[in-house]
Amino acid sequence: MKRVLFIICITLFLTNANAISPDFIKKMSYETEYEKALSKAKKENKNIMMVVSQQSCPWCRKMEKQTLEKKPIDKLIKKSFIPLLVDKDSNSFPKKFEAKLFPTTIFIDAKNETEITKVLGYKDKIEFKAILEEVTK
Repeated sequence: MKRVLFIICITLFLTNANAISPDFIKKMSYETEYEKALSKAKKENKNIMMVVSQQSCPWCRKMEKQTLEKKPIDKLIKKSFIPLLVDKDSNSFPKKFEAKLFPTTIFIDAKNETEITKVLGYKDKIEFKAILEEVTK
C-alpha cells in the first residue's frame, strides 16, 4: 500500500512539474488565447507564433526554459510575432490547426489565419534562431 501511494505521489509531482508554468507566461508576456492573439496581431500588423504544448511534455518545458526564455530569441520573436502558448488539450487551442507532436510551433499569417510553416519538436536556441530568421524573410 505504501508503495502504491509513493508511486501516485511521484507521478502527481512529475505531472505538475511539467505543467505549463503561469510564471513563464507572465514573465514572457505570451498570449494564452488564440482570439486575443489574433486581434493583437492584426492591430500590430504582425503574425502569430503559436507554441502548442501538453501538460505532460518535458520537451515543452525544456524548450520554454532553454530556448524561448533566452533574451536574443525572445527579442526576435516579439519583433515580428505575437507569441501564443496553448495547451493542446485546452479550449484555447484553435481546432483549425493540427499538432500531434509536442512541442509544435506554428507560424500563422494573421491576415488570413493560415499556417505559414510548422516546426515539430524541441529546437535549441541556435536552431530556433535560424527558423525565426527564415520565417521573417
